[in-house]
Amino acid sequence: MIIRGTRKFSNNQSGFTELIKWVENKKESSLSLHFTLEPTGIYHENFVYFLSSMNYQVHVVLTKKAKRYAESLAPNSKTDKLDSKALGRLGVERNLDVWRPDFPIYRKLKILTRERSAILKLRTMVNNQLEAMENSAHPNKKSINRHKYLIKEFSEQIKKIENDIENTVNGDVLLKEKLKKIITIPGVGFLTAITIIAETDGFALIKSIKQITAYAGLDVKVRESGKWKGKSKISKTGNVHIRKALYWPAYSSIKYSNTYSTFYERIRQRKEKSMIAAVAVQRKILGLIFTLWKNDSVYIENYKTTQAA
Repeated sequence: MIIRGTRKFSNNQSGFTELIKWVENKKESSLSLHFTLEPTGIYHENFVYFLSSMNYQVHVVLTKKAKRYAESLAPNSKTDKLDSKALGRLGVERNLDVWRPDFPIYRKLKILTRERSAILKLRTMVNNQLEAMENSAHPNKKSINRHKYLIKEFSEQIKKIENDIENTVNGDVLLKEKLKKIITIPGVGFLTAITIIAETDGFALIKSIKQITAYAGLDVKVRESGKWKGKSKISKTGNVHIRKALYWPAYSSIKYSNTYSTFYERIRQRKEKSMIAAVAVQRKILGLIFTLWKNDSVYIENYKTTQAA
């Protein structure tokens, strides 16, 4: 592959327009134009929507996939320029899936669930500050009252957002019915389920449990060479919103489901830390949510035993 040029552009509308002009001048007139990107939080979203509106072919590859490909080229350094060249080569050499915009309802739900998560985080922070103030040697009554007011405001906003989420779901009969089946999983509530569904666009581009596990950053990263074995840990190179949404449901499922309780204890006895077993439960729940969504089915406790019977 021949690199025709590299250049930086602003991540805004004028930068996007300038980039298109630059690329169109560089490309062969007989060839179609494809853009390959890796997700960067929310900062790539405006660009991919812009490209899609211009009817360009867009490929958004998982960070882990892009990283592994770049490492296979054996570069001695790591820079933005080298990363962009690696993405360009990846787009040329591989038959990548074409990115398409989220369904409007999932995009709306994603915005709402992320907004709720952000305000929950703020409320927790202010609540911790309030507790520290109330237990300090010389508490200031006015400061305490202001913090209480903030917590009340946050709680009211969270309630309004939750109402918006519920109303949005109620407006789509198919989505509502599928969610009812998802929340039959022990420990998985409405908000957990809708967060994961929104973040994956209804699992539109997910084809396997392995893929959704990697997308969430819950895949295990193993480090070993010969007789040496390092510590295994989850990659965390994925969607942080999904990981956050699964944290408490995992512990609830351990408490209320014999299947998950047994699974958790079996892993905990083999590992040094209980968190490793809890993460394994998160992976299992995520895989089950994906399976029930794809099969349009409900959760069955001790599924294998029931099927055998």
